[in-house]
Amino acid sequence: MNTSQLECFVQVALNLSFRRAAEELHLSQPTVSKQISSLEAELGGALFVRTTRQVLLTSLGESFLRDAQEILRLTYAAEERARRQATGDDLVIAYSDANELMRLEPVLDRLRREREGFHVLLRQGPRDANVTSLMHEQVDVVMGFETPSLVTGGIGFKALSTNGLSCIVRTDSPLASLEEIGPEDVEGLPRVLCLPPSLRRRGEVAQVDFSTAPMSSVTHCATSSEAYCLVDSGFGYALIPSIYTMPDPFHKVLPWKGYSKATYGFYHRVGAREGIVPLFSQAAQEAYAHPAYARPLPETWAP
Repeated sequence: MNTSQLECFVQVALNLSFRRAAEELHLSQPTVSKQISSLEAELGGALFVRTTRQVLLTSLGESFLRDAQEILRLTYAAEERARRQATGDDLVIAYSDANELMRLEPVLDRLRREREGFHVLLRQGPRDANVTSLMHEQVDVVMGFETPSLVTGGIGFKALSTNGLSCIVRTDSPLASLEEIGPEDVEGLPRVLCLPPSLRRRGEVAQVDFSTAPMSSVTHCATSSEAYCLVDSGFGYALIPSIYTMPDPFHKVLPWKGYSKATYGFYHRVGAREGIVPLFSQAAQEAYAHPAYARPLPETWAP
């Protein structure tokens, strides 16, 4: 089965005419008939009922039409992605948390406006897995916090912003009256603990749990989006990187005291292809340096 066969089948099915299909495809009618016959032989059944007056789809043809159209759509999309990547117009960005995307909006908007033919693909996944994909050249950049152990061999890291933690509370919480918040303010209170599954599996909760809340009152989640949902649902307060904060009428964002800042940016392949990755780097550094991205920086925290 090949795309020529599928294109001929789809055109005949849509036009119910071998002649019109041949005209649409700029082929001779015998060529279209030959492609259809070879496809029918592969499938083991007739796709059309042919008479001197009309062409009709068989039940096999009707059921196969949707599949053929989807195969062609995926094929055309794959060809377009490959072409864009080969010419440097396609950028594949991997990220871990959905709230990272709002910081990328001005960057991608600028590239879209300044780079004709620019196209972006966004892929969500665990950061370490994303970096592995970067090593295998399956993605171009990986957004995330800096971890020196990941910067090895051909992988580099470009810093974009330095951030502390923010405490997210519901607007009806007594904590919402505070201007900033620290461990002494949340002692014993229910907590939403935002940890990637890998950390929970390795039992590293104690290293990042800065409160004295009993574990029975701790609700675990993996992303800041989940943390917002759980906070708004009344499960307690949450600490998340300040760069992940977002406006919402149901909660208040408070600066968190007492923990260090962490560096956020993106991982890239050293010596990556010229063109789109350097342009992304320049646009991202300028965008993240904008005052709108600034956050109060507590003293000690590392992801």
